[in-house]
Amino acid sequence: MKSAVFKHLGLTLAGVMVLSACTTNPITGRSQFMIVSESMAVTQSAAAYNQMMGGLAEKHQVEDDSPRAQQVRSITERLIAQAVRYRPGSASWAWEVRVINDSKVVNAFCMAGGKMAIYTGMWEKLKATDDEIAQVMGHEIAHALADHTRERMSIAMTSQAGTQLAAIALASREHQGIALAGAQMAALLAIELPNSRDGEAEADQIGIELAARAGFDPAAAVSLWEKMAKEGGGGPPEFLSTHPSAENRAARLRELGVKVQPLYAAAKARAPESAPKFLAAKEAINERVVTRPGEPTREEYARQGAKDTLSFMTESFERFKRGETVLECRVQCSYGYNNGKAQWKQLHARGLWRDLAVSVIQVGYLSDLSYYFLAEAARGLQLKEASRTYYRRALDAGKQYGCAAEGCEGLEVDKLSRAALTR
Repeated sequence: MKSAVFKHLGLTLAGVMVLSACTTNPITGRSQFMIVSESMAVTQSAAAYNQMMGGLAEKHQVEDDSPRAQQVRSITERLIAQAVRYRPGSASWAWEVRVINDSKVVNAFCMAGGKMAIYTGMWEKLKATDDEIAQVMGHEIAHALADHTRERMSIAMTSQAGTQLAAIALASREHQGIALAGAQMAALLAIELPNSRDGEAEADQIGIELAARAGFDPAAAVSLWEKMAKEGGGGPPEFLSTHPSAENRAARLRELGVKVQPLYAAAKARAPESAPKFLAAKEAINERVVTRPGEPTREEYARQGAKDTLSFMTESFERFKRGETVLECRVQCSYGYNNGKAQWKQLHARGLWRDLAVSVIQVGYLSDLSYYFLAEAARGLQLKEASRTYYRRALDAGKQYGCAAEGCEGLEVDKLSRAALTR
């Protein structure tokens, strides 16, 4: 009887944990399972990375000053300079990239917080060009931007310790040591765990655009995956794998490459931009003194680009800026709304107006609270007419789709909207 009770309790806790741990990603709009906080993911990924690199260095398997390592750093700097525009908070990450000397391994990774590595098999087996290396690193950086590492860490922790232990370890100070140890183990395991098909598709889409904006040929993404398909003998059928097969991925990347070709052409045509170094020493992460006259700090540089969106959101974001966004979804979008509205309040508090607008648009839920957050995002971006349109729509939506029954995150939407319209 007791075992049955504990089994039922465990299933109940697991269910509650899954529901409460789902968050909506502001970049992609996808709901993700997260029991690991961002700060824990970053700190424990760094600890796991240092442990891993330390062991490899003792075996003389880390290239630091080789021409190949220097070129990887140069390529990665350009990619990071684009990445921080779409996740400004990542400007303060302790970005790092290393080359691991293992000619048998064709792989690369980027952990939470920007800890990266690429294996020499990329050159030895694939004869990868600089443009192809940029596609690899752009793809891996995209995983970190979209919180895929943190997502895999969350899955790893629950699969290793069980949902009850994970909940206790993360929630109780008494078990802080267990939580940290578990998170560090999960960070290491997350490198090996496969991404979901959604995660891979997101990284392909974001990564190829980052590379194009940094001036690397999108066609290299196709040639890279064609080489991987040949090296892997074609790979397993797509339906048997959590990753799309290389052939199918090449077709998708070819399509994406056409869309971002104008971005690549523009990047090649313009003069090199003045961007701070992101692969500097750890001690310089929060340094406010610029190294060249007129060069922005990391945070200033990231904020300068925070009004732009990735191309897959450009059309809907432009409609938002014109005050043309119409929210119509109810039942089908209620899950995303219930998971996302607390995050919207956090984005609002942090003044991340673009991310707030993108997240609300992607969920698409019709309510006065949704329109209110769109209005606030427009106001924050100094889009006066658009903001007034969304405040009025919030008032109209409140007549039938008020948030009171679902929770308004402590906001008096009607009162706040009316006050904004009188300003």
